[in-house]
Amino acid sequence: MLKDISLYIFIQIIAIILLMVALSSIKLKGARLWSYFNENVISEGGQTKLMFNDLKNFVPDSSTIFVVGSSHAYRGYDPRIFGKAGFKLFNMGTSAQNMKDSYTLVKIHSGKIKKLIVDVFPEVLCEITEESILKLIQNADNNITAFAILKNKITINTLNNMAARLCDINPKTMPYSEKYITNGYVQKDNFFISDSNNVYDAFRPGQNFPYLDSVLSFAVKNKINVCVASHPLKWNTAYKQYYNNTYLPVLRTILDKYPEVIFFDHTFLHSNSDSLFSDANHLNQYGVNIYNQHLIENIKLKN
Repeated sequence: MLKDISLYIFIQIIAIILLMVALSSIKLKGARLWSYFNENVISEGGQTKLMFNDLKNFVPDSSTIFVVGSSHAYRGYDPRIFGKAGFKLFNMGTSAQNMKDSYTLVKIHSGKIKKLIVDVFPEVLCEITEESILKLIQNADNNITAFAILKNKITINTLNNMAARLCDINPKTMPYSEKYITNGYVQKDNFFISDSNNVYDAFRPGQNFPYLDSVLSFAVKNKINVCVASHPLKWNTAYKQYYNNTYLPVLRTILDKYPEVIFFDHTFLHSNSDSLFSDANHLNQYGVNIYNQHLIENIKLKN
């Protein structure tokens, strides 16, 4: 009975893949027919594609620091500022990057990585989101990386994107108006005007949470000098209570396993000024300047 069910599921998967290939080979009004049926095929381009293009040609040295994380990472760590302080920096952050995807990227590129910053904040340690996986599959620099990412969450949408990639489908390039800087960084110059009267529930770690442990364990075992960092966030009294009373104790259950890993927590570095932010979650260039200078000073202080 179980064999029959397994065979049935396998046949269904093959049929779906063949259908995707068929739809991917037909064009209508210049666009792949696939795009009319599946909005989850992420267009090529944007920061993810530009980052992978740079990564192909990037040659690290003994001073090089790599960064992994979500948009907090790629909008929060400026290679130019680190360069002035004597460090090369490559920012491997991507939109909504899961910690599971971060772990995969670190493993694949571990031959290049000797120093690593893992950017964290509460939301990135919750569930494994599809957005990260879809964009990474579509824009990865090679099929080996794309397949490794696909294994992190196999759904109809992630299979769709892998089929699109293997069929050499290049959807219309993603419009990209942001200011991309070499080595993965995106500069934001606008200022955010906000209302920070939100209410917060207790922190509930999701499936993604254990992969922070995986990243740190892999780094330590492979003699990668790794630290964990959190950049300034928008906060009010309720957020401070949420962060300190429910998030940090859970985060510490992992960090305490690795006494050699330093946590640079700059969450409340600032006075909650809107002038540091481009939106409710991300720093603008003014905020990045302040944060990166503090972080670099602390990195040097801790050697």
